[in-house]
Amino acid sequence: MAAAIPPQTARTAVLDDGRRISWAEYGSASGAPLVLLHGIPGSRLQFQRLHGPATASGVRVVAPERPGYGLSDPVPGGVTFTRYADDLRQLLDRLELRTVTMSGASGGGGFALAAAIVHPQRVRRLLLISAGFPAPRAARRGMAFPVRALLLLARLAPWLTGRVLAAQQSVGLDAPVSRWATRQMPPADQRVFGHPSWRAHFAEDMHEALRQGSGAAVQDLRLGSGTLGVDLAELTVDTVLLHGAEDVNAPIGIARWVADEVPSSRLIEVPGAAHLFALEQPQLILDSVVR
Repeated sequence: MAAAIPPQTARTAVLDDGRRISWAEYGSASGAPLVLLHGIPGSRLQFQRLHGPATASGVRVVAPERPGYGLSDPVPGGVTFTRYADDLRQLLDRLELRTVTMSGASGGGGFALAAAIVHPQRVRRLLLISAGFPAPRAARRGMAFPVRALLLLARLAPWLTGRVLAAQQSVGLDAPVSRWATRQMPPADQRVFGHPSWRAHFAEDMHEALRQGSGAAVQDLRLGSGTLGVDLAELTVDTVLLHGAEDVNAPIGIARWVADEVPSSRLIEVPGAAHLFALEQPQLILDSVVR
């Protein structure tokens, strides 16, 4: 049996410019490597519940933190989708991983997509999970008002966005803005958010994500309302999109747009599922890695 990596293990390495990058590893130490990028905000703890299923499936999960989140140093001038792709390349070098399944969940999707385009020789497969990133207006139709409002606020008043996120960190999911946003969710996501164990998980992840402040999350949100900086026509790696049909955080139209632009991609629409479906169905992720 493959040795299991102790869960919640925080590791760090130094990048070429002297910055520290942090990550956690879950699952099988000798398993098929899956680099899984967190959402906005998020930390290396976001995927800790994958440890058991990943161990059983023979998958090694590497969950890095973007600059300014958790234990990863911020990057002067701010991160971009393409700039972070080079951080990921260096991380793969440090871990001596030649090729991996590169995956992004929610707001991590744009970073995974950019990495697959910028460094295709290092990406065996691109896996996008409930991914949200800059896309044509038609593809974003149906996006929930709280998400649209947060993206707009980050662009027009980043300082205020930071205060909103800081309030969520200090008060948690009981903050008025959090309760309001939860009420706008589809029933499937409300069920997850309403479960005590998941609420504790989200609170822990949020607290760790913002341990250095909210600057990284605000920057990510600003990127989300900008441009990708890459051309989908240049995406050549095997691509799988997992998306809930009822997602209103990152509407299914975004995944359909990518599938239309990249004929070689495969879109798996999960009926009745919303943004958080993969938390309850982790095997969908793991099967996409080992198949």
